Amino acid sequence: MRERIVFFIAGLLLLTLGVALIIKAGLGASSWDALAVGESTTFGITVGTCVFINGIILIFINAFLLRKRPEVFAALSIFIIGLMIDFWLLIGLKNYAPATLGVQSATLAVGILALGIGIAVYLQAKFPSSPMDTIMVAISERFGLSLRSSRLISEGLALALAVAFRGAVGVGTIIVTLSLGFIVQFFFPKFEKLLQGWSERLSFK
Repeated sequence: MRERIVFFIAGLLLLTLGVALIIKAGLGASSWDALAVGESTTFGITVGTCVFINGIILIFINAFLLRKRPEVFAALSIFIIGLMIDFWLLIGLKNYAPATLGVQSATLAVGILALGIGIAVYLQAKFPSSPMDTIMVAISERFGLSLRSSRLISEGLALALAVAFRGAVGVGTIIVTLSLGFIVQFFFPKFEKLLQGWSERLSFK
């Protein structure tokens, strides 16, 4: 359990740093994060608070679709994610403002890499997934659709809402959507082996 918690915390730190860097790049964020940025501007609250509120709403939607009780731990996870995003945006990267397209592009690339690695790390903990990821499974199981189709529906819904709220939609949104899955897929087995090796070494002590 100890090593799973370490991976969970480390993964969330990287994941939220990636989200913050992508937002700071100013070229467009992932659908759900772009929505949170738009809501933040509209309602005058922090991006992390919007991520948390959206997550709570999705937890209840997921519970309805899956005909299960809302996942309490998922609420805790999205609360921590919201806090960490605000930490990076308001404190850690407060004075970071890339001014040229080259620096913006580099910031976007580093952000996507950090986000992908963070997801690959935190998934090793096997704790409840983010509600933004769970809704894909919920749609698939409730309506008998493929995960790919369900992903398109959930991301499309978030993107439509992001556009409605004038969120951070741009070329970066497309780049994140197309590249993130490959990064997670590449790093996931590497960290899976790392966690397994760590667990085995601790079990012999």
